[in-house]
Amino acid sequence: MKGQKDWFTGIDYYHNYREKEITVERKIIKEPTKISMHEQVEMVYVLGGEGIIKINGCDYKAEEGSLFCMYAHHFYSISSITSDLKVVIVKFYIGLFMYMSWERHPKDANARLVYDTCPRVFLQGTQRSKVQTLIEDILEESRERRFGSMNLLEYKTLELHTYFCRYAYERIGVDKKQENQVWGVIQRVVLTTSENLELQELAKDLNCAPRTLNTWIKQTCGYTFFQLKQFGKILNACALLHFPELSMEYISDILGFSSKQSFYRLFAQYCKMTPREYQKNCIGNEEVRAMNTGMGMQFLQYIHMNFMQDISLEGICEKFFLKPYTARETFEEIFGDNFNNILNEIRISYACAFLRSFDYTVLEIANMCGFESLSTFQRIFKAYMNQSPSQYRKLL
Repeated sequence: MKGQKDWFTGIDYYHNYREKEITVERKIIKEPTKISMHEQVEMVYVLGGEGIIKINGCDYKAEEGSLFCMYAHHFYSISSITSDLKVVIVKFYIGLFMYMSWERHPKDANARLVYDTCPRVFLQGTQRSKVQTLIEDILEESRERRFGSMNLLEYKTLELHTYFCRYAYERIGVDKKQENQVWGVIQRVVLTTSENLELQELAKDLNCAPRTLNTWIKQTCGYTFFQLKQFGKILNACALLHFPELSMEYISDILGFSSKQSFYRLFAQYCKMTPREYQKNCIGNEEVRAMNTGMGMQFLQYIHMNFMQDISLEGICEKFFLKPYTARETFEEIFGDNFNNILNEIRISYACAFLRSFDYTVLEIANMCGFESLSTFQRIFKAYMNQSPSQYRKLL
């Protein structure tokens, strides 16, 4: 930066100073874009539309209220467009904020801001209104170039970046908590189908909007809230059908169906057979088997809800207050297999879904599905699927 020649007029004070290069652009993006490498920091605020922005191989939803901040180490592209994305893009050199940020931060805060934060924050309520007003001010100063516009553009861009840093920094460690909370909601919905659970009430408990919670549920398990309720009813119906003394009217009523006919219709949709056919074809006649199957379905539900975690037969025994011998016997009688094989089969089924649906690496999927190492995952996957995870994904 050159020295100031005239203290009164400020002549040449700003000459050849690249940190003054701030570009602001309002765009409508209709098509996916190629991967972008960039020297400047690029902030993208989504005013409307919907799509997916892929950043360093991970997908992030772009929708109204999304604020992205991509530093030089972020390589990104717009991988898909659901509806035209209306965005404002602000580009600047990070040095501008290195010399203007005087506030003293906690140790390592700056490094965590750049490398540990998520490149996307989703704004709601006052956060969104505050940032949207700021975006409009930035557009106005960039467009009109009135007296002092350059200074105001710097200050407001600094303010926008500071808001992103605040919101992103405060979310470090929160996303994992959110994921656990969402799985808690999923487990509650599946296991308590007799309750008239409402999305609005569950969202209120998590202090988020119903639409946001529905999105989280869909991203986590593949079902919307409504679909999850239906799936939970069928899962519990299968458990109750193992008790022949329970009438179809009772099962239909306790699971919250409006009528026996609606119960039959949904059951056939999921299971490709009627409840009576399920009892006849899928349930043995042995008295002991009928008694134990209810517990077996509880085991199965527990594994489905916790397959990402480090679960064991001992943990199940502690959860259901059983002796190991009883639990092992139940698995053998109901499923014809042992606990470890059932757990691996469930984990591999989820792994296949993740390989089909996401661009996560094989190692990331192995970790997501609860396998202790990549080699263990690959060995078990090949045993079940007769091919490696990479071959399975390639053949798709």
